[in-house]
Amino acid sequence: MRQGNIIFLNGTSSSGKTVISKALQEIMEEYYIHTGLDHYLERIPQRMNVISDGNNPSSADGFLWVIPESDKRVSEIRIGPIGFRVLKGMYHAAAALALTGNDLILDDVIFDPEVLREAVNALHTFNVLFVGIRCPFEVAERRERERGDRMLGLVKSDYDRVHTHGIYDFELDTSMLSPMECAIQIKNRLLNGPQPEAFRKLQYEMMDK
Repeated sequence: MRQGNIIFLNGTSSSGKTVISKALQEIMEEYYIHTGLDHYLERIPQRMNVISDGNNPSSADGFLWVIPESDKRVSEIRIGPIGFRVLKGMYHAAAALALTGNDLILDDVIFDPEVLREAVNALHTFNVLFVGIRCPFEVAERRERERGDRMLGLVKSDYDRVHTHGIYDFELDTSMLSPMECAIQIKNRLLNGPQPEAFRKLQYEMMDK
């Protein structure tokens, strides 16, 4: 049985991943399932999301959303053991879908090295096109304000951490290209470019750490 392709989009909140995913679903010949971090966070029990000033409490089983009293914006997200378990399960679910021939678009915000490790461990044997979705900080923050459906501060809390691993197969700047233009470039890279190797490189690097 043919394994499915995985187009893995990684970028800060409000960088444009979701609209690119929808455009990809329109133009890809195969049927691509769009899934990712938001889909899982929307479905976990609300009590797994704990809002704190960062000190009281300082951790949570699921996800701790740190909002300093002086700012009222998210300044940090801390992941607890059950939160890590959910994310690990998300990547293994993606692997199971691809293993049975389903093509996927995985839409993610990887701001923690251990989360990246889980993603790579689960998916490095598949055909993963790892795409960095970038845009200037000011553009992402403006989009965050205009959307009105996100907690303010997510862009700032993620921005300096989401691309620190530095290895992608392909990168795009969504301040320069429309969602459809991004989708077309991703499609061309997947169908006509060299074999994706970012996840294999990351897995090799992680073996030495």
